[in-house]
Amino acid sequence: MRVLSIDLDYIMGPTIELYNSIHFDHNSSTRWRNLFEKTPVGDHNIFMDEMNLLYCYNTFLKSLKNCDSVSFGYEHDSILYAISEYDNIDLINIDHHDDVFAADYADDYGDESYEKEYSEIVESGRIHEGNWIAWLISQSKLKSYVWIGNKNSGNKTRNEVNEKFVPNYLNVERENYNIENYNFDHIFVCLSPQYVPQKYWHYLSMFIIAYEEYTGKNANISSWSNRKYESEQRHSKLTNEILHQCSNGR
Repeated sequence: MRVLSIDLDYIMGPTIELYNSIHFDHNSSTRWRNLFEKTPVGDHNIFMDEMNLLYCYNTFLKSLKNCDSVSFGYEHDSILYAISEYDNIDLINIDHHDDVFAADYADDYGDESYEKEYSEIVESGRIHEGNWIAWLISQSKLKSYVWIGNKNSGNKTRNEVNEKFVPNYLNVERENYNIENYNFDHIFVCLSPQYVPQKYWHYLSMFIIAYEEYTGKNANISSWSNRKYESEQRHSKLTNEILHQCSNGR
């Protein structure tokens, strides 16, 4: 199965590293308010790369000609709603982040932090927008992974780690990679509002409008706008245990 995934934080390449790792909050409005109030980073000095946006949009339109299986999300783990049942996935991801690991345990586990994060994904279903690739690996669903990222992405320092975990891993910049085949089985686009400031949120609307106009289908925003794969998986083990106990007690 061939999957194209586009994360619009890719368009923030010129300035995203100014704020990438500070004052993160799962509530995007809180994140941006704290960032602007507590740091010198202001909305006026955050800007996007128009060529990156055009690259994403052009790739999306070319792929849309051959595929009407499309989904959208605010955060990247939402892609798993559409592709969690796929096998042998050849994935192309246009993204500022690699989304293999999030280094959640770097402070406590050092060199073993990625093994710890991977074990939590396997044992506890601890999945989120920053490590959904590792979940695909844990389920033996990923055949190959091409990450088209920005040259200045701090995640590039993890390429050596990613190569150990990810089958057929390749990290490139758009200038050095040619997508030869635009025939995909599924296309996914997300906004990542914690990394894209509000003044650019309308670009997700642009992709949704193009999809609806081209395919004649409704993107059904209300069906996915309040869903998050991480949240639904967080208590899945607990829920299964409670259901098992309840059924045995009857």
